[in-house]
Amino acid sequence: MRYLRWPAVVAIGVISGLLAYFLRDVVYELIIVPIAYFLWVLKLYYSAIPQWILWALLVALLCLTVLWDFLPEIRFPERQGPRLRRPEGEVEALAIWVRKSRQGNYFKWQLANRFGRIARRLDDVSGPGGRQPSTDDAVEKYLDAGLNYSFVDFPGPRSWFERPPRTPLDLDPGRVADYLESQMEQKSGRSG
Repeated sequence: MRYLRWPAVVAIGVISGLLAYFLRDVVYELIIVPIAYFLWVLKLYYSAIPQWILWALLVALLCLTVLWDFLPEIRFPERQGPRLRRPEGEVEALAIWVRKSRQGNYFKWQLANRFGRIARRLDDVSGPGGRQPSTDDAVEKYLDAGLNYSFVDFPGPRSWFERPPRTPLDLDPGRVADYLESQMEQKSGRSG
């Protein structure tokens, strides 16, 4: 992507140079002359003020600066203490990862990894039969991608204008959550 920047910078520089050359009279009339006139008027007003007034203002400003340093600091009591953040629970953390998963493959993989660990924990808790594999092949691929792959294995687009390639991580996390929830209900005996 860097090799595309230099021709653009050179082209902008050449166009700016050409515009500056051809519009130099307009810039002179609309910018340089009004600024010069404003500075001339400012100098005229400045020279109209007597010098003793300017010196008096300068000495007063200097005295105020020195006196300000000698004044004691006034501290007002704090009304509120620092706000303590409450610890985030697992559901809140999972909701944050779902929201972040829209930002890129890393966050999608992190969410898939969390779901995969939940599925693995279900296998460990449920005993010899384990959880039932999903009838949706995409859900199984999603869980497999979260546990057995890294986010590096799913590269993003090479440029801003290219569409990202489809990966197992693009599955809607709601489908995986529904599957895991149904497995938890079956193991707890609440199916029905």
